[in-house]
Amino acid sequence: MNETHSQGSQPLEYARPGIGPRPSTIILVGGGMGIAGAFLGLIIFLVACFGLEGSFLFAPLPFILGAVGLIVCIVGAITGKGNIEDTQVLGVMFVCLFGIVGGLLEMSVRYGWHILGA
Repeated sequence: MNETHSQGSQPLEYARPGIGPRPSTIILVGGGMGIAGAFLGLIIFLVACFGLEGSFLFAPLPFILGAVGLIVCIVGAITGKGNIEDTQVLGVMFVCLFGIVGGLLEMSVRYGWHILGA
């Protein structure tokens, strides 16, 4: 049971999961803003489903959080020093687009925009 290896391998670092490089702090901030925008949009929608249509007053907030998060993510990806994985940036952009699209749909309800004809 007690095996020793003759090759002298280094112990694994368990401080952070994954093998890839640590994501940039700027990208993490952009992702946090996108997640906040997406969840805020969901909360606004659910509150409006319970009959409180006045919650659409806060409809621009998910849009603003998603748009600013997307801009921060792009700036973080451009100014990154080569240790940024593309999947991290793509994930943050995807979440920020949830906030942007959800905010635009809720703003269309609030301001009476006709999106799909009718």
